[in-house]
Amino acid sequence: MDIVVSMLGGGGGGVGGKRRVGAATATMVAAVLALASCTGSGEDGDAVPAAAGAKPAAESSRGQTTKPGNPTTAERPSEKAPVPPADVPVTPTTPPRPRSMAALGDSITRGFDACSPLQDCPDKSWATGTSADVNSHAKRLGLPAGAAFNNAKTGARMVDLAGQARTAVGQRVDYVTILIGANDACRRSEAEMTSPATFESQFREALGILRTGLPSARVLVVSVPDLGRMWETGHDEMVARAVWSMADVCQSMLASPQSLKPADLDRRQRVRDRVTTYNAKLREVCATWTHCRYDGGVVNIQRFGKNDVSHWDWFHPSASGQRTLAEVTSRQGYTWG
Repeated sequence: MDIVVSMLGGGGGGVGGKRRVGAATATMVAAVLALASCTGSGEDGDAVPAAAGAKPAAESSRGQTTKPGNPTTAERPSEKAPVPPADVPVTPTTPPRPRSMAALGDSITRGFDACSPLQDCPDKSWATGTSADVNSHAKRLGLPAGAAFNNAKTGARMVDLAGQARTAVGQRVDYVTILIGANDACRRSEAEMTSPATFESQFREALGILRTGLPSARVLVVSVPDLGRMWETGHDEMVARAVWSMADVCQSMLASPQSLKPADLDRRQRVRDRVTTYNAKLREVCATWTHCRYDGGVVNIQRFGKNDVSHWDWFHPSASGQRTLAEVTSRQGYTWG
């Protein structure tokens, strides 16, 4: 008997990122996950993330780029977005508070692995979740459950965004969040990563659908996380290495996680560079529409510690990580009237 396992970086190709795993492998993964729940790898003493711009000594010695994700000056976020006084009138830059929203994206926005292993957990979503401990965008806006739509799909890539955008148009929402692109870089090999030109054209198509169908809506585009951070956070954890290997998680970045061979160091850097290029495309295309706001790269450079990552797969955000996403994206997002 085979078991279907859904992973963000599984390299499955289609929406849902599903791949079949043999019963023996699934049993091994289950055993590793059980071990993870007992070993307490996320103790407070382990939760200190790598310093911003820091990287393993082996990479430094080879002259690798020092800033994770190589953010440009334009992508570096301000310390905190200014908050106008409560009596500031509504202007084109201070839009009215939305009455509905839709979240587009992949497993991160679906809350995958945030509360149960290998399952979506949308109530923990940074964008539309109902959980008080995450304090999502929808919660901050005071939207009822029926006015917050989570159109994201686990395993989705940029090619799938246009379909999600059409769904949002049909929902007639006032506000749209977009966080997608990790799966375009997280493939079984570098050769399978989406090219920057294709990534840009697919994003341009999806944004055009929103612009035409929801001309008054506001759109927040979130930068693709730095996948190298996931490697930095978990490569020294035995459980993480076992799960990454057995579940085939993001092998373009996470294959041979303990290797310091030049070829593996260079491969990881090339994946990070591809994500940097994706984020540049997101910024450039978003800037063509006044109702679209890019997060300034705040998520890409965010330092996610070990407690911010699910200890079931050491890749997706935990509930704590989802809360961090909600906080930093809200701070760099819209100030509503």
